[in-house]
Parts: sequence; C-alpha cells; structure tokens
Amino acid sequence: MDGSELRTRVLASTSIDDKGGNSFEQKMRDESNRTPEDVEIEDKLRPERGSPENEALCDKDNDIHQEKSEARSIHRSGSFSETDSSSYASNPSSLDNSQAGKDTEDTPKYSVSCVHDMQLSPDGTCIFTTDYDRSLSVYVIHPDIMDEHSSRSLRPYSRLKSSDPIRAIAINPRFDLSDGSTTLVLVARRDQYISLHNGIWDLSNNPSSSTTKTPNEGPINISTRISSYKFINTLTEAVISPLSLTFTRDGTHFIAGHQNAFSIFDIQYTGGPILVVNTIPIKKLRTGALGFKGEISALSISSKTGKLAVGTRTRFVGIYAAEGFGELITHFELPKLEDSATSSGGGVSSLKWSPCGSYLYIAERMSDLIHIYDAKHFAISLRHCCGRNALTKQVLGFDVWSAGNGSASHEVWAGGMDGLVRVWRDPHLREGALDPDETIIVCDAPLVNTIVHPCGSLLAVAIGQREYGKQSKGKQRGGDGLQPRFKEWGRLDILGLHKS
Repeated sequence: MDGSELRTRVLASTSIDDKGGNSFEQKMRDESNRTPEDVEIEDKLRPERGSPENEALCDKDNDIHQEKSEARSIHRSGSFSETDSSSYASNPSSLDNSQAGKDTEDTPKYSVSCVHDMQLSPDGTCIFTTDYDRSLSVYVIHPDIMDEHSSRSLRPYSRLKSSDPIRAIAINPRFDLSDGSTTLVLVARRDQYISLHNGIWDLSNNPSSSTTKTPNEGPINISTRISSYKFINTLTEAVISPLSLTFTRDGTHFIAGHQNAFSIFDIQYTGGPILVVNTIPIKKLRTGALGFKGEISALSISSKTGKLAVGTRTRFVGIYAAEGFGELITHFELPKLEDSATSSGGGVSSLKWSPCGSYLYIAERMSDLIHIYDAKHFAISLRHCCGRNALTKQVLGFDVWSAGNGSASHEVWAGGMDGLVRVWRDPHLREGALDPDETIIVCDAPLVNTIVHPCGSLLAVAIGQREYGKQSKGKQRGGDGLQPRFKEWGRLDILGLHKS
C-alpha cells in the first residue's frame, strides 16, 4: 500500500446477531451472585469525585480520547442477517444473504469469549481462533465479502471444544479449502499429547453428511483426532505441553517449542519426536559452548531462506539453519533501552520474518516496541517500531504484510491495548525509534492480533478483554479459598480497507 490515507469498513463481525441487529451478548462471570455486601464494598473502593485517584483516571481517559480523536474512525453501514456457517461446506458461494438488517447499536459490545490467538490459513480462506472458553473456532471468509455494502454476521463454521487450555495451534502450510485432505491443524493442550485434526470436516461421521446439515445445527464438531503425537519427559514420564508450534514449509514435519529445547516431529510418525534440539549446553559439553535457557514461546520459519527463529520467555532469540535440522547460526538477548517504561520486556511473544527473508521482527510482552533485526547482522538492532501501546502480559500479535510483487517493500501492522491498529511502512529502511505512519480506530479493548489478508483489501482483528475485580469467597481445589471475580469477552471483525 502506498502513503494514501486508509479508511476501513466493517464487513463481518461476530458481534452482529442473527436478526440483523447488534445484540452483542457480553459474557459475565459470577456477576449474577452479587450481594448487597458486594455493592457496598465496591462503592467504598470507587474513588470519590475530586480525589487524586479520580483526577488521575479522568486525565488518563482524556488522553486516550484525544489520541483516538486524531485517528481514523471505522464507518459502520448496517449489518446482514446471520448466515449459518454450515452451509459453506465445500461450496462457500452457496450462501444466501438476501435478508438485511439495520445497525441499532453505536457502542461496541462483544459476543464471544476472550480471544487468545488468531491465525489466517495460508490460502486466505479461513480464520482460526482460540479463546478463554478452551475452544478452537474456524471462520470461513465469504468469497463475495467485498461485494457487499453492509456488514454481515460472522459465525464459526467448525469448532473444537477442549477440557484443557489450548496453548498453541499450527495450520498446515498446504491448507486448501477445496481439498479436505489438506485442511489440517495441530493443537497443543495442557497435559495432553499434541493432536492433529481436520479443521473443516467432522471425521466422526460420514464426511459427505457435513454438506446436509440444517441451517441452525451450529458449528461442525472437529474434536475427532486424526492422530496424537507422544511427547513425554523420559525421566519423569510427564506429558510435555509445548507453548509454540509451527509446520515446516513442506508440511511433512512440525516443530514444538518447550523448556530449553525444541523438538521436531514427522507428521506420519506418532511415537515421539525424531529430533530434540537443546538450546542450552548439556553437562557433557565443554565449558564455553553456545546456548541459552528459557521456555520457547515463539517459532517462525522464513519462507525464503528456511531459517528457524526461536524466542524464549527469558528474552533470548536463537537462529537455526535448515528449518531447525541444521546447526545454531547465532543467538542473542534482546536489548533494554534507556526508557525502561517502554522496553523492559517480559519475554518473546511473537516472531515474524519479512517476506523477503532479510529481516526479523520480534515482539515481547510488557513492551511497546517491535525489534527489527537484519538477518545479515544480528549483533545489534539499529531500529525498532515504537508507540505500540502493548505494556501488558497479554500476548498481542502483529503482522508483516507485503504486496507480493517481488519487492522488499513491506508494512508492519500491530494492535494495542487501546484498540488502535498502528501501521509502519518500510521500517527496515529507516533507523532509530520509528513512530507509526498510520493509526486506525477499531474499538476500546485490547487487539489480540491483527492480520492483513494477502489481497491487501481485508483486515482481520481479534479482540480479547479480561477484567479482574475484588476477591470473593469461593471454593478451590483442596479446600476453601478466595477466587477473583472477573469479566471476559471478545470479538472477531473483518474490515475492508480502502484509500481515501
């Protein structure tokens, strides 16, 4: 995209109800159990008008309002009635969107659980999300979404419900919606083996029956496992639950990141990893051997060079050759800048290679920065994207987008805690602290991830909000205790991008 001013329009959202309005159900946890004593305590905790605490909150709200007023706003233009996602099946173009509704709400509300992660399928047809409700949901992007002038309802086409938290997912790089044998997704859960699922088909029944579901039957159940990959600690026999997953470029192997190591699996072999690469020298190695400690929380393979980048919670990054099968090229610790308020860093949360494979972008928890490294010289970072507004332990992803015309030109898109999307154009060509070139308002809640469609005309944003309140009496495992009262909600929007 060039330097023209960008404007957005909501094309599809989970917050639009099935009657064409915006009924936006907000999920509340334990709020129905509020007692008069709870209300009295909350009144006591609320800052009084004119107090220093109240004035500080007002000043913060005014600053946020002023920043948002300078940004570009989203233009909503009505909403389509719900179209059941099960009718996508193998023919997404068969959907009927003849009924239209009217946008009745101006205040953004939410209708799904707090989103943890969002990924786009390699063919650009499906969006995968994981959320606080321990669900993996798949949303199919309608092929005619850009042809409509009003917003449509966005409902999950398929879903996996888990009894344990979902820690990581990875989508088959050969994913093709028209070929059911390629629509595969890996899922890593707590205390369970890594499992392989078909993201579109319900394998517990005859696949052909999926195309005959009734309109109100709900998402297709994709919980049936194609295979499970044994992954245990050989000393303790405890199940290893990786925090990060990624496929190799040809889809024949996948990599799982865990404590002080990453393991490589053959997709056809379920007995365990075929190779374990320790990031820290073992005792038998002589003193001075290269290595670094930490649980691997992010993985990324360059589509051009095949280099594997691994990031840890201890702020280390390692670069390996041949998609992890090769030797360690180098490793380094992320720097701390003078302004510790924006660069303290809480561990690597996301890694992205530039489309040309020459630059590596690194984001952390508790940091407003996105570090930029030249693949030819990892010793020092000469530039970084700043002002992201991501001082949180919540993982906020980002995207690196290119027009795909063979040039090295690309853009960085990242969301923040304030609900704004910020864009940096060609940051690799500049030096120092780089302010965003574009700012777009989406909502007033944290943006868990921001992904630009390969076509450049669509922007997918995932929203996830958690608010913790005072302690309330309750029961925990092992006896009585205190449990925090909290609220959580989320939303998934598909926005249309156009130049003004």
